[in-house]
Amino acid sequence: MIGIMVGVKEKAAGMIGISTRNFVVARLCFAPMFSDLLIKNFALFPSLHFRPHGAINVIVGRNDTGKSHLLKLLYCLAKSVEEFSKGRRSMPWQDVLAHKLTWTFQTEALGELVHRGEKRMQVEFTLGEASYFFSFYSTAKQRISIATKSAAPQEQLSAIFIPPKELLTAFEAIAATREKLEIFGFDDTYYDLIKALRLPTTKGNIEANLKRVLKSLEQLFGGEVAKNKADGQFIFKRDDQVFTMPQTAEGIKKIGILTTLIKNRTLGRESILFLDEPETNLHPDYIVRLMNMLMDLSNAGIQIYLATHSYFVIKQLHILAKEKRAHVPFCSLTREGSTVRADFSDLLDGMPDNPIIDEAIALYQRELSLDLKR
Repeated sequence: MIGIMVGVKEKAAGMIGISTRNFVVARLCFAPMFSDLLIKNFALFPSLHFRPHGAINVIVGRNDTGKSHLLKLLYCLAKSVEEFSKGRRSMPWQDVLAHKLTWTFQTEALGELVHRGEKRMQVEFTLGEASYFFSFYSTAKQRISIATKSAAPQEQLSAIFIPPKELLTAFEAIAATREKLEIFGFDDTYYDLIKALRLPTTKGNIEANLKRVLKSLEQLFGGEVAKNKADGQFIFKRDDQVFTMPQTAEGIKKIGILTTLIKNRTLGRESILFLDEPETNLHPDYIVRLMNMLMDLSNAGIQIYLATHSYFVIKQLHILAKEKRAHVPFCSLTREGSTVRADFSDLLDGMPDNPIIDEAIALYQRELSLDLKR
């Protein structure tokens, strides 16, 4: 058993933390992966306890219910631990986390993330074999003050976020906005992704599950996204034809991002993959096939979180859960005035009540009513 102790000391308003907290960490069956998340007074969420987590996790809800906020928070937690572990240990974890929250949520002050009317936000989470805690007040600026000298480095952790908007066409614009101008515009989910895509592909064996997914992804559109050796720009190659990114279909570019990340070893065992509306720009047939590939990715040791508006995504994952006897935690978000409630279920147990299915049923009933009137 590995023990991680995170101390939180009393600070003045505008700094983070109250009381002293100790965490003893239990060994998990896999690492590094999320297994527990407790948040209080974050954005629209007065309280949310996400437990247990699975290899694939689904988040649904109407617009403005905080799906992307929840997905981005999870990403910030994982990415901050990754960056702390890989070359930034001279900087305390809480400072890495503060920077990641600032640039992912594009906020001038961390206190803006605190639920309206509340004084303090706090988060507890378990990642791999380590438990973490942080908290800050609504008056907090850009610094989280918390004693994390024993924050656990996790060398193999790799967090990847694929946003709904296509970015290969805007690759250079994103880089210029962040690297030259250093202004808000493209958040860290975009900037971190282009940095990952810049990495060169390397020779060597790819794990069998990942190799199968890679082959299936490239067969989906009968070609591959690659870098032009002459100028380093992304292109799409099909047989002896070459297309620039502006000439390439949006769905192909999204799939091309996944294949590139597998080829350059960014996406592999012990990665956490976040997908915001992966169904965007994909035909339902391709959505179903993509869900099959995501199940293969999870079997290769990759934990997946996705937010979706698609009935096809939910239905196919439900079918796969039954077929594979796999637990797929399902988080349904519902807005109640200025707050959001989270209800949890498991797709292995059946199709849960949620706004997407409710709307599908409503359309069916409306059509049936019209037919009965004839």
